[in-house]
Amino acid sequence: MAMLKSAGAFPRAARKTWWLSIMLGAAPMVMAAAGDGNWTEYNGDKAGSRYLAGGKVSAQSVKSMKVAWRWAMPDNKIWQDNAELRTWVNQSTPLAIDGVLYSSSPMSMVSAIDGKTGKTLWTYDPKAYVEGTPPNLGFISRGLSYWADGADKRILVGTGDGYLIALNAKTGKPIESWGDKGRIDMTKGLRRFVDRSLVALTSPPIVCGNTIVPSLAVLDSFAVGRAPMKNHPPGDIQAFDIRSGKRVWHFEQPPQEGQPGNETWEDGSWKTTGSANMWSRPSCDEELGLVYLPFSTPTNDFYGGHRKGDGLFGESVVALNAKTGRIAWYQQIVHHGLWDYDLPTAPNLMDLTVNGKKVKALAQVTKQGFVFTFDRSTGAPVWPITEKPVPQSSVPGERSSLTQPFPSLPAPFVQQGVTEDDLIDLTPQLKEEAKKILSRYNYGPLYFPPTTDKAGTLQVPGVLGGASWAGAAHSPKTNVLYVPSFTIPFGIKLKKENEGVYDYTGTWAGVGGPQGLPLFKPPFSTVTAIDMNTGKHLWRVPAGRGPVDHPALKDLKLDRVGVPRESFIALTDDVLFLAPEGTNSVLGLSSRGNALITQATADEKEPFLYAHDARTGDVLGEVKLPGAAFGALMTYRAGGRQYVVVPIGGAGLPAELVAVQVD
Repeated sequence: MAMLKSAGAFPRAARKTWWLSIMLGAAPMVMAAAGDGNWTEYNGDKAGSRYLAGGKVSAQSVKSMKVAWRWAMPDNKIWQDNAELRTWVNQSTPLAIDGVLYSSSPMSMVSAIDGKTGKTLWTYDPKAYVEGTPPNLGFISRGLSYWADGADKRILVGTGDGYLIALNAKTGKPIESWGDKGRIDMTKGLRRFVDRSLVALTSPPIVCGNTIVPSLAVLDSFAVGRAPMKNHPPGDIQAFDIRSGKRVWHFEQPPQEGQPGNETWEDGSWKTTGSANMWSRPSCDEELGLVYLPFSTPTNDFYGGHRKGDGLFGESVVALNAKTGRIAWYQQIVHHGLWDYDLPTAPNLMDLTVNGKKVKALAQVTKQGFVFTFDRSTGAPVWPITEKPVPQSSVPGERSSLTQPFPSLPAPFVQQGVTEDDLIDLTPQLKEEAKKILSRYNYGPLYFPPTTDKAGTLQVPGVLGGASWAGAAHSPKTNVLYVPSFTIPFGIKLKKENEGVYDYTGTWAGVGGPQGLPLFKPPFSTVTAIDMNTGKHLWRVPAGRGPVDHPALKDLKLDRVGVPRESFIALTDDVLFLAPEGTNSVLGLSSRGNALITQATADEKEPFLYAHDARTGDVLGEVKLPGAAFGALMTYRAGGRQYVVVPIGGAGLPAELVAVQVD
């Protein structure tokens, strides 16, 4: 059977012609990543592109990719001596500035590394593990931020125990004049008490102008029964002066009395509801002076009887003036969220040409498989968005939203909702076994609400996406958006809460299919290329080989069906690099009672970094990795060579960065 692949209306020859035409006619975007070989932002640039311009990476060079060096994280020694601290995978993505890499680690340690050799230059340890494993989210650090003004060069890191720290980039020493001797306690200064065990800084902050805006992860689903609602952390955003560390504004979430959006929180629920925070990273347009915040679901994720109303600014994109914190515009993506459809990643800021008109645009990919596209100056939709009726909740006390917003373009990039026709059907036996699994659940179209009976509601996309924190990449030269996504259904079941915190709480568990395979038909994960000037899909390919050698499938001679997890990407002018996620992250979820896919795939037995043709999606080359990816990719140039860095390990395996030479 041939590789599963959909190119829509673009056959291969037409796709190459299309690519040449837009390459010749496209003007470089002013927000594009610099062509100096540096990767100065977690997402490549403040526009979230995950793209590096220039270099000599080509279809020919990636055929001979090779591992150049491996760097062991300083956590490994601590984990070796303190087994109780060994808890989470390595999701740490480095920055690259003038040949030096700066990396955080799962335990929030920061290191400078020679980009040519992988030699450690310095390490700073904030001792975030002294009190043991952070009780909120364990050890997670996805990366750092960088700021420079002449000789003043700073590295900023958020820690698992709730601090924001500024370091001298040359020495790794805290900047004593910044904040409180180099650090800010993010649990302080909010409008109600915040228990440190319920918060962490997992995503790197963003510097927009002279303002630094940190994200704050708030424990929600796993905190049920641990914290009364009145003490649950709100989703407030605090911003600080990058030079002094002094707070310059405070955006209150939920909005308080007299503030815009307060009326969407009925019966005074704005006083007590927590979360609706921004745990992923924002984007920034410094020319417009706006920072774009992707917010999450209010407490709790699956029941909103105590927070009736749409609940602004939960699950919304909110554009704030970076200097003042005042709202410029907002758009709510999900009303009265009941599905944990947090906005999981930074928006992609793109300068489009739509119907002959130049548009400064913002593209927000979502867990539910949409790309919402707005004018980033005004918030006006680029293409029409329609409020459509959705199924209603039957749970006592709940009042679900009658409608939800559906964008007309682009089309969804992943399966939405559940029908029997979606089940895996590669063999008749698999289809029949899948039907039996499906019969245990309530199910229906997208936004089918959580339920209390049977095994609950089968939710697709699940709480992990669709799109996830891996985010999307885009080329400022072509305005093509590349969206990695995957399809793992989750079973959501509500139960009566006996502790008086909520009327109901929800439990969630990933749902596997027959014989350890996924429940739904392949591809199990994909990358979709979308021309954002038109909103049309260009091509869609499986992300990785997936379980093609499973005993039930091996006789089918399948080529690529996609790994049943998310994948991480980085983009150059001609090549899209992709690394599928490994199983340790799934094991991490399993420790919370969420067994997903039990069959190891071909990619996990032999993990690879793949190079895809950015024009067609075809695989150009691959290199075997010493371990599977668990964090976002980045690419940089140093010493005349270009590298792609893959974070591997953690959760009981050595945490490392692997640098692959790609030119």
